[in-house]
Amino acid sequence: MIPSGRIQNLTVFVEHFPPFLGSDRTIFELARRVADQGVRVHFIATQPLRYLVGGRPDDWPYKKNWSAPPPKVHPNITAEYLLVSKHMESMWRRWPPIALLLTIFLFTIYSLKPIIRHHSDLVVAAHATPICGIVAFLSAKLTFRRTLMGCPDWMTAYAAELIGSSMSSLGPVLLQLLETRLYKWSDRIVTVTECLKGILVSNGIPAEKIAVIPNGVDPDLFSPSVDSSEIKHKYKLENVCVVFFSGHLEEWAGLSALYDLAIRLDEEFPDSRLLLVGSGDSIVTLFERLVRKNLGHMLVHAGLHPHEDMPKFTAAADISLCIFPDNPVAHAASPLKLFEYMASGNAVVATALAGTREVLREDTGILVPPNDTDALCEAVIRLCKDPALRRQMGRNARLLAEEKFSWKSLAKRFVDECYHAIAVS
Repeated sequence: MIPSGRIQNLTVFVEHFPPFLGSDRTIFELARRVADQGVRVHFIATQPLRYLVGGRPDDWPYKKNWSAPPPKVHPNITAEYLLVSKHMESMWRRWPPIALLLTIFLFTIYSLKPIIRHHSDLVVAAHATPICGIVAFLSAKLTFRRTLMGCPDWMTAYAAELIGSSMSSLGPVLLQLLETRLYKWSDRIVTVTECLKGILVSNGIPAEKIAVIPNGVDPDLFSPSVDSSEIKHKYKLENVCVVFFSGHLEEWAGLSALYDLAIRLDEEFPDSRLLLVGSGDSIVTLFERLVRKNLGHMLVHAGLHPHEDMPKFTAAADISLCIFPDNPVAHAASPLKLFEYMASGNAVVATALAGTREVLREDTGILVPPNDTDALCEAVIRLCKDPALRRQMGRNARLLAEEKFSWKSLAKRFVDECYHAIAVS
């Protein structure tokens, strides 16, 4: 239990509840373990900027969550949505800058009452985004609460990548200024990689106010003992070596490398299959290219599945791929799927980026240079041909996930950082 007189209530600002993206899942999983310790947690979910500026389609599946009250996920967790009106949505389409200011103002006003009502000891923001981060900071200041700001990835670089812009263009420059200001004004910062901490320090954030808590996994949920027989039977994966890839099925995510990998596997280890879970425009092109070479049988695309289905897929895998491009966003990231692969006892082949190198050891997986398709293929084929090696790497990865990256143990460090935020003089 949390010591008497210390933290009893937290207000956590996110963009999605339940979590939809990794940035919100991290804080959600930590908060849920904190709630297990008796802390009452209230989530306030602000509509994300990408939705309000039209970056999500009308049939975006997450929208259905806003048509009903937030689900009850834990006895000590409550939640509410902050939603703009139809009139405000129209304003977002016509005058986005004015709509942004009004939305921030209204969401901040709406947040004051729940913070006071729930007797919050601390306000936590999942990330320093233009709506979620600003509203969390302003409502904390207006209610005289301290702020702990999350930094799950480099938001400005990620936004620039999404819109196809350079970091030196006006939009990213202004966003970087805002992001840096929010971190400087916050009482405490929690980030997921040493690389990200270095980026913050290079932007003038004092190192002593930044704590690194990596991403993690629930090793009871993701485990080699999960029954994957249904998955193997459905996709005809019995008696083959399963090479697994999950996430965005796009060229920028390394999909072209899978074309070359499928060719090499068919030539050198035909008793294998590439299992893909996710969605993206490039999957059709990939499949068509393989079919033209009579290699369509090497690829199994299971489609997009909710997070609760993923333990069955990872348990069905022998080797899992964590491929990312060689760019600033990828180097700073700490992909959740990496920890899920490890907890599931998979041997991992991953791109040797800064965040990945902070997690994987040489006895838990193989790191390959970015954009080196030959090295990727060689690593996968080596593991396919050496079942003893891949099983040993999988066991080591599982032990590492249990010892260092379980959400339960990471939540203890998160609570310590909450204490530090409150104790700031």
